[in-house]
Amino acid sequence: MYQERKKLGFETLVSKIRSNLGCLILVNLLFSVPLAASVALAMVLNAYVIKIPVLALPLAIVFAGPFYSGVVVLARDYSRNIKNKKILSTYIKAIKDNGLRFLLWGIIMYLGIVGCYFGFKLYSSMAALFGWIFYVVMFFLFVIAVFFLFLSFTVPLMTVSFELRQKDVYKNSALMTFGEIKNNFFATVGIIVFLAIAILPFILISYLSSLMPLMLAKILLIGYLSFIVIALIPAPCALIISHYLYPDMYAVITGESALEGKNSEPFPEAKQETQAEVLSDQNPKESEPDLEELRNGDGDEYIFYQGKMIKRKLLLSILEQKEEENDNE
Repeated sequence: MYQERKKLGFETLVSKIRSNLGCLILVNLLFSVPLAASVALAMVLNAYVIKIPVLALPLAIVFAGPFYSGVVVLARDYSRNIKNKKILSTYIKAIKDNGLRFLLWGIIMYLGIVGCYFGFKLYSSMAALFGWIFYVVMFFLFVIAVFFLFLSFTVPLMTVSFELRQKDVYKNSALMTFGEIKNNFFATVGIIVFLAIAILPFILISYLSSLMPLMLAKILLIGYLSFIVIALIPAPCALIISHYLYPDMYAVITGESALEGKNSEPFPEAKQETQAEVLSDQNPKESEPDLEELRNGDGDEYIFYQGKMIKRKLLLSILEQKEEENDNE
């Protein structure tokens, strides 16, 4: 009997991007406003205050960091085939819940980028003067740069997905940078391939620019470059990261071996719970878990609540406190 061939990981990824492309573009358009404002503010600081481009321009990452949280939340849902249509409300809620944590992430990424830039510049000059020993130092600096790259994948996704203390988020994310090096590598390659495909029309326009009026060529180049930066890049890249990293991240944090499938379709248990959470905005009262069921379960088990994974005993404590406050009123 004929059986349908199981899709490979990259085929599933392409299918997810294609089926959710319209929603991903809407997410990018939401993010484009604070991103443009952040870039503009960084350019103003560079022109009038700091006047050192390598110090001023990366500040856009810090300013836009809190708004990137909404992109990560929605891209994570789409990577798990959860059709979240309430894009605006989910985006705003993600910023409210995770904005300060993403601001810290932006500051750390800024320090990593600036530190690696000056490190490479310093040690490349010293290597040219004093020999090979500084190339060894540059290799370790390259490893640190890769560490920060992978950290930029894991920290945002873990922050929006699990109810963990900030230090635990960074500890687990740091362990996953090279502990999950295969998935981080696949995510990096996936992003590079996606960006290469997105930039192909730009290269084609540049190649054909000699055959068209100069002003038209400039308009087309600037227009398409603006389009891919604003409408194509952020959300699909976040989806690629989630596609490769979320399954194993879930298994690492929750310790549930049943969720060890790699790059497959969403896990049934997680999918049902998250869909219920997404729909709960329409009727919040029905979304509250039953206290008796929470008391009877394993206190260290992670369950979904309001878009994040949270330990059962912590959720029970929160809900009992909320119930006590309601009774006092």
